[in-house]
Amino acid sequence: MKKLLLLSERLPYPPTSGTKNLLYNYCHILHDKLGIEIVNISFLEQDEDVSKKPDFIARTYTLPNPSGFVKLKNIIFKTFLQKQYPLQVSLFWDSKIKEMIDKIVVKEKPDYVIADFIRTTEYLKDFKGYKIADLQDLLSLRYQRQLAVDPETINPYGAYLYRLPKIIQVILQKSFIKRTVMKTEINLLKSFETRVGKQYDRVMFVAKKEAELFDQMIGENKSLVAPLGVDYDYFSEDLHVKKIDKSIAFMGALNVAHNENGIIHFIENCMPVIQKNIPEAVLYVIGGNASEKLKQYESEHIIFTGRVPDVRVAIGKCEVFICPLQFGSGIKTKNLEAMAMGMPVVTTSIGAENISAINGRDWIVAKDDSSFCESVINLLIKDERYKKQIGQNAQKFVSNYFTWSVTENALRKVFL
Repeated sequence: MKKLLLLSERLPYPPTSGTKNLLYNYCHILHDKLGIEIVNISFLEQDEDVSKKPDFIARTYTLPNPSGFVKLKNIIFKTFLQKQYPLQVSLFWDSKIKEMIDKIVVKEKPDYVIADFIRTTEYLKDFKGYKIADLQDLLSLRYQRQLAVDPETINPYGAYLYRLPKIIQVILQKSFIKRTVMKTEINLLKSFETRVGKQYDRVMFVAKKEAELFDQMIGENKSLVAPLGVDYDYFSEDLHVKKIDKSIAFMGALNVAHNENGIIHFIENCMPVIQKNIPEAVLYVIGGNASEKLKQYESEHIIFTGRVPDVRVAIGKCEVFICPLQFGSGIKTKNLEAMAMGMPVVTTSIGAENISAINGRDWIVAKDDSSFCESVINLLIKDERYKKQIGQNAQKFVSNYFTWSVTENALRKVFL
């Protein structure tokens, strides 16, 4: 049996988020469908539990996170002075952790390795066997879009910012400093993404458009499109949830920049128009880690649920699902999951990117705030047949194009 080693920035189980769901199913497919032994090396996030390891992963080795001192040293020297690493990499790199990984690689003797996200690619770049970098999205593209759309709420430092002294936090969050840092990060990411393309045998993306753009960047055809899937049977299950009249749902991790920006944009620019036409309309914001800034919008018409036991129930209670993202990259899993549930979805061109559903039949893609408001209002006040038809079309689209069998076929091209 061939052996694959997956280096991930978080445990790939249980599948409780978009990234975990993707890695979980990659591992499941590679083991159960392609007969490959899976070994995982993972950094641990708070509250993650190794005991929940599924049977299709043979072993998991855990890694400590780099210390604050090491991260700060990397940022000063490797990012700002040497221009070698983007912040994404500096915050994850530690030469001592590299030694730990190398020892595991020598012990396990894998035939293949996969580095999950650009942050982990530096650790496996010198592996002598077959190397795959799972970038998923082009971060440089995502950050370019964020800088163009939402420069004020940019946080290029990640969660590390809040571990620094308050006075340094204040200085680093000055607009002109953030813009400068972000521009530097975009340039460093482009350079580093190109370098990864040269170092690795294949580079994985979830979206064809970004894979083609990456191949143009490096001047070679190294990309592998392994589209994410949706557990259609799970999300399409009829739970017989009673609908809340005139209700709207949004779902996402609220500490992710494009989610926070998107829902704030909707609350400020669309919700007043919708409520003017439908005074009883209520927005349910489903997801954890809402900032204090976001919580300021809470009212009887804007409800933050926090994390919920079953997103199908929370979303299924509502009449319309929205995805008002203003920037981002890749494929928006939240849209596909809502569509698999039979929800009528209203999204933006960013939310619709890399999903070839037909506007007006399978979902509604609004070109601006005015049409977004109009679409939501129409869905809330039109007859049930109209909403049901869009929902049924959405379910059929997902079952045809975004099940894990599509991903399996892509992975077979590399591993068999």
